[in-house]
Amino acid sequence: MKPLPPLNALRCFALAAEHLSFKKASENLFVTQAAVSHQIKALESWLGVTLFERLNREVRLTAEGHSLLPFVHDAFEKLETGVSQLRTDPQPDRLKVSVLPSFASAWLAPRLGSFRQRHSEYRVVLNPSAELERFASDTDIAIRFGYGDYPGLWSELLMRDTLIAVCVPDMLPAAPVGFDWLRTVDLVEDLDYEPNPWGRWLHQQGYNAEGFEVAMTIEDSRMLIDITLAGGFVGLARKSLVQAQLVEGRLVKAFPFELPMSSSYYLVSPERYLKRPKVIAFRKWLIHELQTAFVPEMLDFHGS
Repeated sequence: MKPLPPLNALRCFALAAEHLSFKKASENLFVTQAAVSHQIKALESWLGVTLFERLNREVRLTAEGHSLLPFVHDAFEKLETGVSQLRTDPQPDRLKVSVLPSFASAWLAPRLGSFRQRHSEYRVVLNPSAELERFASDTDIAIRFGYGDYPGLWSELLMRDTLIAVCVPDMLPAAPVGFDWLRTVDLVEDLDYEPNPWGRWLHQQGYNAEGFEVAMTIEDSRMLIDITLAGGFVGLARKSLVQAQLVEGRLVKAFPFELPMSSSYYLVSPERYLKRPKVIAFRKWLIHELQTAFVPEMLDFHGS
């Protein structure tokens, strides 16, 4: 193994670079500003380059500092992940779930009361986030929408999804709906996960997208549903997110065809977390809820 700079010096550099301040780095490390300055000078000496420009009241990264910073951040993140994996569960009565904001608000959050009724021993922390969860902090398990390729993590395919054309009931004409009707209305689509959704939806049924007016494009699945519920638009929505509105009759399917999406829902976690009782309980409850809410064709579980 090639020799590396001292870990303390690299930590001082990372914090000083993040805040562009030796003072704030010292506060985070609970040491003096002089100690931070000494560590960074030692690191610069070890590397043979200058990492910061020292100005009167501030510091700036040099080109060499900018070049080094992402590698240091990545190294500390991996180190923190490795260390955390060796620790036992520090909060066995607290379950933190990371989940897409759209799925959290449309489906998961309204059902978490059921989980609490069955497992009142766990305090649930819901983290709605679209960022890829790397489990470097205290997250126990994540629900993600993607291709299932999460290096270094266990993943389980939960549910497939489709895009369906929906609108408010009073938009539908009395006569049977044909594709020509779509040319007379405003269409709204979501580009969050699928490119050219209306074009692909029409193409799959043998229609050219020319002449069909996509009046609004959004990169937010929940906002698309809200706009469609307000009336005046036919939205191409993820079926998983409009189940409640379809059941309540607030939205209706304008056409029977469903376009399969390339992404699916996955349950994701470090493999060693699967032995935690709270994760076992959540996975079992989640699968039961999905089986209750969705048709079997959308679901795919590898275990019981």
